[in-house]
Amino acid sequence: MKRFVMVCGDKGGTGKSLMARGIADRLRRERRDALLLDCDGEIGNLFQFHAKTTSDGEPVPDQIAEGVVPFRFTGPERERDQLLAAVDPGRPLILADMPAASLTQLQQFDAETGFFQELEQHGYRATLVNVLSPFSASTRTVAEMIGLTGKQADYVVAVNQWFGDREDFFMWYGSAYSAPSPGRAMLSGHGGVEIVLPRLQAGVLVAIDELMLTFSAAREDTRLTTPQRSRLHRWMQALDVQLDAAADYLGLTGGKP
Repeated sequence: MKRFVMVCGDKGGTGKSLMARGIADRLRRERRDALLLDCDGEIGNLFQFHAKTTSDGEPVPDQIAEGVVPFRFTGPERERDQLLAAVDPGRPLILADMPAASLTQLQQFDAETGFFQELEQHGYRATLVNVLSPFSASTRTVAEMIGLTGKQADYVVAVNQWFGDREDFFMWYGSAYSAPSPGRAMLSGHGGVEIVLPRLQAGVLVAIDELMLTFSAAREDTRLTTPQRSRLHRWMQALDVQLDAAADYLGLTGGKP
């Protein structure tokens, strides 16, 4: 089955693009046949770090084969339609880094185009990946996400450890004084998978971003210190373990080229 994976959510600043970059790095590292989409356009993180470029560092015009196709999902209709047009090349895996407020936009887009039904018609199964911060505005988006697509999609929720440990996510997990988030029960009821997004030391991430490197490239780049590269390597290993737990939903199963 082909997969259409969307890293999405209505709340910005949760680590959504970091997760998308982590998945994209795994896909490129394993040379999987995947189409990458940055739905924030050319200013988006996925495009900035994974676009195919010339020797001068300029993005090549045709990004479909090995780069990142940029468009603004919050833009005019002709740009929004590129999300659905992404099925036309027939690639076995599509990964889209969606913008903030994307759940609301997806609901409208589905009403206009029958998006999720069209995915099924083209042999794709949708996966929605939601990255959580500990705050209520983030945790409640899980119920909204599942309410949007129901049985038409599979779900992965990633608890972002950048924001703290399990006890800091009491609005999601519950505590002695509060019940778990309704979205957590809905996730379980719909066969969803819960993983964590491991914490990457801030200084390491800053160094990578300053040099505009993919994670795999940064692992080998001696402009980073040995401790920085070592911490990055451990983080990549930890992230791979988490992605493996959701491999079926993320298109990471099956043979690699």
